[in-house]
Order: sequence, then structure tokens, then C-alpha cells
Amino acid sequence: MKKVFFIISILSIGFANAQSQEVLAGDSIPWEIRKQAFIFNSATLFNDPIIARMALYNLLAENPSNVALYDSLAISYLQYNQSVSAALVAQQALKINPNDQFALEIAATGFDQIGVKDKSLMYYEKLYLANGGINMLYKISFLQMELTRFAESNASLDIIMGDPQSEVQTIRFPTTDGAGQEVSLKAAASRVKAMILQEKGDVEGAKAKYLETLEIHPGFQIVQQQLRELTTPKAGE
Repeated sequence: MKKVFFIISILSIGFANAQSQEVLAGDSIPWEIRKQAFIFNSATLFNDPIIARMALYNLLAENPSNVALYDSLAISYLQYNQSVSAALVAQQALKINPNDQFALEIAATGFDQIGVKDKSLMYYEKLYLANGGINMLYKISFLQMELTRFAESNASLDIIMGDPQSEVQTIRFPTTDGAGQEVSLKAAASRVKAMILQEKGDVEGAKAKYLETLEIHPGFQIVQQQLRELTTPKAGE
């Protein structure tokens, strides 16, 4: 998931149900809400995520149905690698608004990071149905492969590779020098097809598919490494 920065502005949040009675003269925004929003913004500015999250909780106490607050809280947890909390908060946001794409992505990412692949896949599939992006379908296909749902994964990969945008859209892969490498979604999808064949024990088929992937993107470093590992005899063989 691309890193998302979610900034709260007190002027953009509706607090119609706020209970505080301390209201500035001629102002419809209760003082307690103004105070907590100031604390949140200040703590965010001064890189104090604990205080920022406490302010968000205080704001939620004033307006527990505000989805934007849950979204902000979830991304705060995710940015500091508290994936379980991020996923659970996102789930709460989705109870209020099942169509909250921001919360869908956080839930999918959070559950993926803690290894709950089936739940992660469920949320990614809902997100794909909402926006139809093939980059999201690539993530779905990879999770389907990890869950050994090979037929479903191959079907997803066929859709990706058949879309002309797969030759334009890219995904970044790590490289040995740390610089990273941009690779087309088509090449990335072809790699997953090779990995499926390898997982199924079809070594020759996997070799052929890895080589086909390198024809799509020569110099695809991870694929070169996977092909070397596949063709290098293991000790004792």
C-alpha cells in the first residue's frame, strides 16, 4: 500500500452530535473539540504519536460515529507498525461505513502484515470491487498464491496480463544494491505464474515461465535470482 498521510482539520470534521456545552460566543464548535484538535495537530507537528492518538480518542468520545477520526487513528497505528491495532480500528470504521475505501486498504494491509492472509485477501477483494485497479488485483493474486488458491490466482493474473495497462503500470522490487527496481505489472504477474508452477512442483514449467518473464523485462533481478536457485543443484544431489 502506498503510504497515505491523513491530516485532520477541525474545520473539515462534523461534530453535530458533540456533547460538550462549552461553546465560544458565535461559534458552533464546542471548546473541548477545539482543544483536542489543537492537541492532535500540535502532537503531530512535534512527532508525538502517543499524544496525537490520545487526542483522537478524546475526539471520538465526543463523536463516536465520525469515520474520519477512525481512519486517522488507524493510519497512525499503521505508520508506527502497530498493525493489529490499525486493522481493528479500520474494522470499526467499516462497521460505520462499509464503503470506506481508506479503511478497507488499512484493514487489508494490517492483516497482511500480521500474517492473517485470508482476512487481508477479503478486504483487498472488496477494495478491488470498489475501484477495479489492476494494481490491487496483483496484490490479490499474490495472496491467493500464498493461500494455495492457485486456480484463482492464475485467473487474476490472466486478467492483469490481458490488460494493456499492465505494460504501463509498475511495481517496485528490492535489489541487492538497495536502489530498487521498477518492473511492469505484466512482468510481475508473469513471475507469480512461475512461482505457482514452482509451488506445484513443476520445475521445468517454472523455469520456462521465469525465462518468459525475463523476456518481458530483461534484468528483472529477483527473477534472475529465483531462476538461479531453481537451476542450481542442491548439496548432495
